[in-house]
Amino acid sequence: MARTLTLTFMSGSRDGEVVQLETAGSPPSVSVGREPPCELVITDDPDLSRRHARIFWNGSSWMLEDLNSSNGTFLGEFQAASRLAGPTAIKDGQIFRTGLTRLRLGSAMDQRAATSAAAANATRT
Repeated sequence: MARTLTLTFMSGSRDGEVVQLETAGSPPSVSVGREPPCELVITDDPDLSRRHARIFWNGSSWMLEDLNSSNGTFLGEFQAASRLAGPTAIKDGQIFRTGLTRLRLGSAMDQRAATSAAAANATRT
């Protein structure tokens, strides 16, 4: 079953841009890289491999996997970032890096809506 994957660019020339990608295949997935056939093509990142990483749905969560890229795929930010050694679960709102490009799973609108709903529920109690 296809799922929609939402990613927000957190750096680079596309900083702040939100993209929604339809997953395909079994398991449903999208790939990130410098060239097609990747579903998310980022041409202006010199540290990105042609086919760098893959995000796939394992039936219960999104998984992030490095595709033997030259510069690795990292989950987390800056000093706390860890290089992926295999497929790794990624939660909504988490930031990851492929090449020099930082991306966040889920959109800014999703984050604002969740924060607003939590604030509204807190004031009702």
